[in-house]
Amino acid sequence: MKRVLGTMAFLALASLAGGLPVSAQPTGKQGPRVVESRVVSVRGDQVLLHDGTTLKIPRNVAHPLEIEEGDTVRFTYEVRNGQNVATSIQFRDRPIDGMRRRY
Repeated sequence: MKRVLGTMAFLALASLAGGLPVSAQPTGKQGPRVVESRVVSVRGDQVLLHDGTTLKIPRNVAHPLEIEEGDTVRFTYEVRNGQNVATSIQFRDRPIDGMRRRY
C-alpha cells in the first residue's frame, strides 16, 4: 500500500513539474525574423514571397509601388497579432541606389 501511495504521489508531482503543454504556454516576445525570397505577388500592403511567406508592409518600411513581382528581397519582420509585419527591406537584385533601371 505504501508503494502504491508513493508511486501515485511521485506521478502527481512529476505531472505538475512538466508545466503547461506547448500549445497552452503563453508565447513570449520573439525577436526579429529574417526571410530572403522572390516576390510572387503584391496586393495593397501585402506581399507574397516564393517560399509562401506573406508579409504586411507598413508605409514607413516601403511604399507599395516600390516592390514589384520578381524582386528578390530580404525582409526583417516581427509577428504581431499573428501577422508577419515587415520592419525593414533590402532589395537584393537592384543597384545600390535601390532604383530600377528602365531602358
